[in-house]
Amino acid sequence: MEEQLNTAPCGYLVIDPANCIIEMNETLKNLIGATEPLTHMHDLLTVASRVYFQTYFTPSINTHGKVDEMYLTLKSATGRIPVLMNAAERNGRYECVLLAMTVRQEYENELLQAKRQAEKINQETAEAYDRLQELMKEVEGKKREVEKLNIQLQGLTVTDPLTGLKNRRYLDDKLLHLIEESSKTGSPLAVLVVDIDHFKHVNDTYGHLTGDVVLQELAWKLQAELTEQDIAARMGGEEFVIVLPNTDKIDAWHKAEQIRETVERGSWKHVKITISIGVAVYEAGDDSSSLFAKADRALYHSKNSGRNLVTASWQ
Repeated sequence: MEEQLNTAPCGYLVIDPANCIIEMNETLKNLIGATEPLTHMHDLLTVASRVYFQTYFTPSINTHGKVDEMYLTLKSATGRIPVLMNAAERNGRYECVLLAMTVRQEYENELLQAKRQAEKINQETAEAYDRLQELMKEVEGKKREVEKLNIQLQGLTVTDPLTGLKNRRYLDDKLLHLIEESSKTGSPLAVLVVDIDHFKHVNDTYGHLTGDVVLQELAWKLQAELTEQDIAARMGGEEFVIVLPNTDKIDAWHKAEQIRETVERGSWKHVKITISIGVAVYEAGDDSSSLFAKADRALYHSKNSGRNLVTASWQ
């Protein structure tokens, strides 16, 4: 990074389409008091700003090639820092400039900007927002229209914008309830952690846009293998998680192997890939962290054993 840019009087940040941090200037590091490297945009943001960023940043920059006046709140060693961010896409990367702002109540700030971004992304949704207060005073039929809009907007906060699968926020909440149910009723519960083999090579060789297409195709293939009760979610990057309620060890293993074979033998639009999978099942005393940890260790074994493999935590 050039010295002038590195010490410019504003924060400068470069991220990839998966929102992973590629570059960050010293000004931004000093602003947040970073003492160690940060790897993902979510590492910079408060919880509320993560939801707002995830909901509106990717659709806006994919549609317009830029993002104007996005109000966010950064985490820092000394507290929260409101910033105004502008971003533009260049060569498959997103260059972002962040300017610190006068402190204001975060809720009012993000509510106002959510409305402004919604107007840019979807005119129909914006018009519905503009009419919201009037619709609440009208007849019951209009009230149902508002309720439908609220359901659609709620869906945005739990959906990965690139693949259309559920996101980690939804998965964490759902898995908590499923574990509670299994602990009370003894019903089996399985978790599969899925990772694309050599995905960095795909991005480096074919570009991040092709990488995004691969992620979308894999999401469709995963969803096609599941039942209505099963859950597929994107955790970030090239990692996916599948939750299989009422599924024991044997069935979980067969389902994982079936998915692996489908991916290996399936047709792909641009780049053919394979996946590695780690499988774990709920055992008494498990919480979501320990269940994920077992599946992650199994995935790690699949990766180290040559990839394109399924490994179970109990093996």
